[in-house]
Amino acid sequence: MKKATVFVLMLALSMSLVFAQGSKEKAVRPEVVKLQVWYAISGASGEQFLALAKAFDAARSDIELELTYSGSYADTATKVSAAMLSGDAPDTAIMAAGQLYTGGRGDYSMEALVKDPSFNVNDIFKGMLEYGMFEGRIAAVPYGISSQVLYYNKNITDKAGLDLEKNPPATWAEFYQIAKTAMEKGNVNNSADFYGFDTSDGVWLFKSMLGQNGNEVVRKVNGRVQPVYQETSGVEVGKFWKSLIDANLMPAGQHNNAEKKFLAGNLAFIAASSNRVARWQGNTNFKLGAIMMPGFKNRSIALGGNVGVILTEDTFKRDASWELLKYLLEEKNHTSFALSTGYLPVRKSAQNGEVVKEALAANPLYKIAFDQLDNAWAYYHFSEMGTMDSFFWYALDEIEKNVSTVEVALQKAADSLVKEIE
Repeated sequence: MKKATVFVLMLALSMSLVFAQGSKEKAVRPEVVKLQVWYAISGASGEQFLALAKAFDAARSDIELELTYSGSYADTATKVSAAMLSGDAPDTAIMAAGQLYTGGRGDYSMEALVKDPSFNVNDIFKGMLEYGMFEGRIAAVPYGISSQVLYYNKNITDKAGLDLEKNPPATWAEFYQIAKTAMEKGNVNNSADFYGFDTSDGVWLFKSMLGQNGNEVVRKVNGRVQPVYQETSGVEVGKFWKSLIDANLMPAGQHNNAEKKFLAGNLAFIAASSNRVARWQGNTNFKLGAIMMPGFKNRSIALGGNVGVILTEDTFKRDASWELLKYLLEEKNHTSFALSTGYLPVRKSAQNGEVVKEALAANPLYKIAFDQLDNAWAYYHFSEMGTMDSFFWYALDEIEKNVSTVEVALQKAADSLVKEIE
């Protein structure tokens, strides 16, 4: 019996060694790691990203990139969701709210990756690093980060006798009067469809306004996310928003047309992404200006844009994906991308570089976005955030079209979010 037992144990041991050896052989890194990379940025931004990604690809004989434009932010979100369900997701992606697809399923491996000594996470602006978080934990890295800027048509403001370079509004109350003057005196096209102000992204602006009025948008209480935008500080913002509609300074429910209206010369001011600097400057039929966003209690501004996210669970592909993201976020590479697209450099070290100093001196409009960096913040990312934004749109639409009072509309949006979370 003893001999038989020893024989069985030895056989089991030898088999386990063979299995372990086989597993070890399977874990050998392939000579070339092939990565599926999706990106949701187009135009100048897409071109600059591609140039950098292709340079990385050419320099790395051990990594091969297959680069795919995945469409708009919304299209990419839909595609990634479907691909993850089918097991055919990309290995890494540049997309909006990518942290919902990692942190949302408990993947916080990015927390360890950013500790890489060659990455220098402390050089990333605090608000931008927070923009890549999910429920307070790092789940993505910032890439194409922007803030909203208040652009204006200088032809209109000049006709209205407004000198915004000398006297920019510090508060929304001051801006209200300026927009009113522009409406009354600055209609250069004599258009019946002329307004003082609008925004191409009302929810983004509304979140900034909430933060400016001391409202957190959502708050985590006893481990659960709860909306707070229906509170008094949020209602105050909603009432100011409604005052713009009531005074006919902002059209009701026409935010999708705001950019076209502005470029046609029929809108004095527009709140839009800082990346419009690269798209609009030199391409408008009027003199383009920009000023810092006004505020309520403070002048904080909510960040927006896209992040770099690693979706693969394959060890070698994960490592290769991190190498790509590190390359894209090297100070020189990312600053080049930012300066040519209107996005903001994510690294503090870029601010003191000669390239940035020269760019800001040559382009005062771009400098506006930089000047807002110290007041920039990232709103809280959580699983139902996209749904919350939909509720915000419904609320703003009801407020603007007199379907509901501000209090009722915001409370309805809050109740809907609570049900969604529960």
